[in-house]
Amino acid sequence: MILHIQQVIDPGTLSAIADKLAAVNFADGRESAGWAAKQVKNNQQLRAPHPVIELLLNRVKQHSLVQQAARPAQFVNTMINRYDVGQCYGTHMDDALMGQVRTDLSFTLSLTDTQAYDGGELVIEDATGERSWRLAAGDMLLYPTQYLHRVEAVTKGSRIALVGWIESLLREPQQREICFDLQQAMQHEFATHGKSAQFDVLSKTYNNLLRRWVKR
Repeated sequence: MILHIQQVIDPGTLSAIADKLAAVNFADGRESAGWAAKQVKNNQQLRAPHPVIELLLNRVKQHSLVQQAARPAQFVNTMINRYDVGQCYGTHMDDALMGQVRTDLSFTLSLTDTQAYDGGELVIEDATGERSWRLAAGDMLLYPTQYLHRVEAVTKGSRIALVGWIESLLREPQQREICFDLQQAMQHEFATHGKSAQFDVLSKTYNNLLRRWVKR
């Protein structure tokens, strides 16, 4: 399941963050790349600990759709990436383990409006072929880390985003999608009919699947 979550960060916060990042010196992005990815990675990065990263990560952690879709056990290696004109990140696979933490999901949270730059598409290769995204400022893409992906070259302006990885309590993508769909159905049923018999059946199924699948 690839999930586009809108307005994780509000415009006022984005404006304040842009002012803070304008005074930051970014490091060479290859510092965090694996031995093979170094050959195709050309960007800049700001790594934790940093107050801006902590603020953004807390907003991500608190978002209800992130909690429901990812079932986070822990977050790892969160950083801010910047791509200026000519910079890109070629096709690569993210490491399965980062600091001995399993990476089940990746996320990209855009900090730059699409009108501020050209190019810079995030391209993911799944079973249907290639799919690309240019996210509005404040929007986030959450996706399984199992896919090859890349960031196309920026041709105008700068593209800035928060990126990171999540170890999930539900290891399998299909498990996460089933539980996410069930929780959405529960919420819709409760909003429409209250605590109905249908809600109770959905709740029973959802909670029993969590009991069966969650690994701690």
